Amino acid sequence: MNTEWFIIGLIVTFLVNIPFGFWRAHAKRTGNKLEWILAVHLPVPLVVLMRYLAGLSWNASGVPFILAFILAYFLGQRVGGKLYARARERGLNPGRSISVLWKGAKKIEGEIT
Repeated sequence: MNTEWFIIGLIVTFLVNIPFGFWRAHAKRTGNKLEWILAVHLPVPLVVLMRYLAGLSWNASGVPFILAFILAYFLGQRVGGKLYARARERGLNPGRSISVLWKGAKKIEGEIT
């Protein structure tokens, strides 16, 4: 196993899944099943590539490391979903794009004087 690629892979897996989790939350709210399926499954090939670059095997000795990638995947999805919920609570209309958080943050900062 390549430790450097393992750590990079976990970080990339987590960060890439944040916008996909945001999109997934939007798709769930709007009831669009196709978008929900895409938001959940499109990042999977990247995760598999990261595991391959880290040199993880599919035998029993690699299982704990593969579980770490699965955890990073779901944590990224969860964080993205929570960010979507916060955007809605703030009265923003987030849609599919996570960039509304930066635009909305500027509005909120401007309102507080």
